[in-house]
Amino acid sequence: MNHRRIFFRVILAACLTVAFAACGQTESEPVAVASAGPAPDPPGPIDAQVGETVEREGVTIKLHETGATTSFGGNVQADDGFFFISAKMSITNTGSGELAQGAEALILELPDGKEGRFQHMGPSTLVPLVGPAPGLSHDYGWRSWQVPTGTRSATLSYRPTADLEIRFAVFTPTEIRDRWLEGGQFKLNAGAICGSCTQGRRPD
Repeated sequence: MNHRRIFFRVILAACLTVAFAACGQTESEPVAVASAGPAPDPPGPIDAQVGETVEREGVTIKLHETGATTSFGGNVQADDGFFFISAKMSITNTGSGELAQGAEALILELPDGKEGRFQHMGPSTLVPLVGPAPGLSHDYGWRSWQVPTGTRSATLSYRPTADLEIRFAVFTPTEIRDRWLEGGQFKLNAGAICGSCTQGRRPD
C-alpha cells in the first residue's frame, strides 16, 4: 500500500513539474496580419526604393530599411486601429545651406491621399529634428509615422528645402510586429540619443 502511495506521489509531482514549466514558457512574438492581396501602388512619382541612395542639389539621402510594429515597448503603443511604420535613413548635407528635417520635411503619404501621423520615435537612434550643417552628415536615424491598420504601401517624401523633394516607395509587410526592439534594447529619449548628433559629423 505504501509503495502505491509513493508511486502516485511521484507521478503527481512529475505532472505538476511539467505544468509549471509550461506556464513559464513564452510563445513566439505575436503579429498582426494586414489585409491580404496585392499592395496598391504607393503615391507617385517615385525616385527610389528602400536600400537605394539619392544624391541631388546639395543633399544625399539613403533609405536603409523600413519596418512596422504596433508597439515600441512600455507605454509606446499605437492607437486602436493603427500601427507604426518606421524608416531608417542617413542624410548628408553636401551643399552650403540648411536642410529641413522636422515633421514638415519628412512626410509619409498614403494611397488614400492622407498622411501618416508624425512620431519622433523608433526602435533605436532617431533622426534629429534639425538637419546637418553644410559638409556634415547624420550616420543614420529612425523616423516613424502612425498609419491605419491595413496600410500596405506609402511614399516617404523628403523635402529638405523649398525647391527639392525626394520620394521613396515604401511597402509594409503583411505581418506587423507586435513589439520592435532593435538590438534587444529600446531607446525613446530623443535628447539622450541624438543630443550630441544634431550638429552631425563630417562624412568619411
